[in-house]
Amino acid sequence: MTTHRTATSPRPLGDDGGAHAVGASTARCPLASHVFEMAMEPVDVHVAQARRTTATVLKHWSLPETQAEDARLVVSELVSNAIIHGSGDVRLRLRHDEHEHELRIRVTDDSTAPARRRRASAAGLGGRGLHLVACLSLRWGVADGGRTTYAVIPTLPEAPPCRRKTQSSTEPTC
Repeated sequence: MTTHRTATSPRPLGDDGGAHAVGASTARCPLASHVFEMAMEPVDVHVAQARRTTATVLKHWSLPETQAEDARLVVSELVSNAIIHGSGDVRLRLRHDEHEHELRIRVTDDSTAPARRRRASAAGLGGRGLHLVACLSLRWGVADGGRTTYAVIPTLPEAPPCRRKTQSSTEPTC
């Protein structure tokens, strides 16, 4: 088995002063696995930047639009939660495994308090994010002692949008 891996050095994204990206692609003919990583300071403006960057990366990887839209929403929610409830820098990792037809999204911060679904009140602004993540992903959960929240989205073009509500306590290999 021959594996080819390329990566770029961290570089600033835009003029935000706090986000850096590392892109990598691992290919094995005819199947491929793509990886993208981004680290950012816990600043609200980086939620929108993570969403835009995810859209660009997934378009480059030729993911179907429906699954890419689900992924953008999941990234938005997980990065937002890490900024609001976590501590330290936030790290986003996207991994598309063409063989398994899955996009794995991981968001990590330095807090050991695991993400938990909350009940949203009718008038409240919060409490809906992880419910949305659960509805849009095949599975989601926490790993790394609570530091990482992950979600897995199917990437087959004909795959219907996921609407499962199961939560796993162990992370699949990413």
